Amino acid sequence: MWLNVPHLFSVSLLPLSTAWIAQSELAPQPVSFYAAVFFLVNATCIFLIWELVDRRPARDVTPKVRRIMRVRSGATLCLFGGAAIGARRHPLVGLGICVCCLVV
Repeated sequence: MWLNVPHLFSVSLLPLSTAWIAQSELAPQPVSFYAAVFFLVNATCIFLIWELVDRRPARDVTPKVRRIMRVRSGATLCLFGGAAIGARRHPLVGLGICVCCLVV
């Protein structure tokens, strides 16, 4: 239950970052912050997965599903981190990476 609090806090930053992007018309800092917020959301989600899924017996969640969840979470975490860094120079690329991750 305690891991849910940081996750909810990170999700609560999404409207702020979205409004900042809209107001600034895709300036580098807001786009970088937007990607960093999604990085934080994904990182807290990984902790929730560890807590909720990895403690379940193998009959509830198969090892294949666990592996898929880990790979997907790790890949999107890296992509959001790269988008946060890259958006400082190329905000449209950073935003594009975020949107592609969210769509997929």
